[in-house]
Amino acid sequence: MTDHHPKSGNEITLPWLNTMLTAQAPTSNATPAITGYRCEPIGETAGFLGDIVRVYLDWHAPGQGPGSIIAKFPTLRPANLATGKGLLAYERELRFYDAFSTHCPLQPPHFYGGADVSGQGDYLILIEDLMGARFVSQLDGLSISDAELAVRGLASMHAQYWNDPKLDEPNALYQFSDWAPIYEPSIASGWPLFEGDFSDLIPKAMHPMFGPGNQMAGPIFHYFSQNRPKTLLHGDARMENICFDPVTGKPRMYDWQLAAAGPGAYDLMYFFANSIEPAELFDVGPGLIKDYHAALVAGGVIDYPLADLMQDLQLSACLLFGFASMVGNFLAGGGETERSIVAATTPRYWGVCQLLKVDEIIHDLPARLAS
Repeated sequence: MTDHHPKSGNEITLPWLNTMLTAQAPTSNATPAITGYRCEPIGETAGFLGDIVRVYLDWHAPGQGPGSIIAKFPTLRPANLATGKGLLAYERELRFYDAFSTHCPLQPPHFYGGADVSGQGDYLILIEDLMGARFVSQLDGLSISDAELAVRGLASMHAQYWNDPKLDEPNALYQFSDWAPIYEPSIASGWPLFEGDFSDLIPKAMHPMFGPGNQMAGPIFHYFSQNRPKTLLHGDARMENICFDPVTGKPRMYDWQLAAAGPGAYDLMYFFANSIEPAELFDVGPGLIKDYHAALVAGGVIDYPLADLMQDLQLSACLLFGFASMVGNFLAGGGETERSIVAATTPRYWGVCQLLKVDEIIHDLPARLAS
């Protein structure tokens, strides 16, 4: 394995690609070898935490390897790189691919390898190119049928890893409670910025919930880790991170930078808050919750009644306030794009709070967590 790794798509070389990929290529009569390549950026050259490049590959003989792969680099933008490292995003994703991706029911992209490009925890990963899958446009929104597929997919994954001892193995995954020391300082700095720039976008009934939600985010993370069943979490389960297999129609999830071991209810709540418009959520949310629970039971989860799921969903929804506050660090002081993101997401968050009746517990969280 090479000791020198590129830090961006511009630094990729043919010898490096051969070193990283030919060992995994299917066996054939000819020695696997990449003879040429071409790179193109994805998403206007960058994601928020990563710079993503599609690499087209020419092989010595047809079928020796994939026609293209995705190279996902840590971002070169210093402020965003600091955020990614603070969130442990690069290491989280590598840990997931190393330990859980092969048998995960949500069919994450095939993993071709990873490397620390700096020696300081800045991990590059090489993964399958999902170009042939069906993606959902944020402009079109998520259909109810797709939402049903995604919810059942989440339940299938959660059931498979429900209280799995592997979740506690050293270096397997970060725990849900590991978010507590990350969230707390980010909330402290982000909430004044979020409130200052976006206060007019926060519903009047929702605004008083930010204080107790922000204050209790850390204890909520610890409570779930210490008292509730755990499973494999995607951590960022929203429609932008879901695509659908063109043949089977099954959901596939990518972008595992927030993967953790924690409560399955969090993934479901977060999916609702970032994928379904409030008017639709009020109509289909209760049914989707029952479908999710039924899929857990079908997957072998016992001693987790629907009433427990509802309580866990309600409590996990209290983390939306801390999440939104933390986002103030990234979006405040921006332009129309940043404001449009908050304008689109805040009503969804408020819809989840209404569906799950967060107002019943948000002002009495210390007693709730102590019970």
